[in-house]
Amino acid sequence: MYQELKGNENFSDKYATWVIAYCLDTDSFFAINQRHFFWEYNDEFQCENDAINYFRNHLNEFRNARKEILSHCGGWSIDKDLFLENTKERFSNAKR
Repeated sequence: MYQELKGNENFSDKYATWVIAYCLDTDSFFAINQRHFFWEYNDEFQCENDAINYFRNHLNEFRNARKEILSHCGGWSIDKDLFLENTKERFSNAKR
């Protein structure tokens, strides 16, 4: 969803908390302390490791999120493995 930046905000601003975001161009997720990405998970995390561990422990949530995104955007196979940029990890998308 499009959100307008506040008057004093910039795309490169750093925040005290981290989010998990998705990039459609690379079909990958990443944890970051910036905002205003194509898709962001609603929860915020105190540090990068907390976000990464949450991702690792809730893979089905992120599989479902990507499936929903791609059902509207297309371009990528929903059967591909999940990829986390921070750690360069691939997570199998085998049938669960």
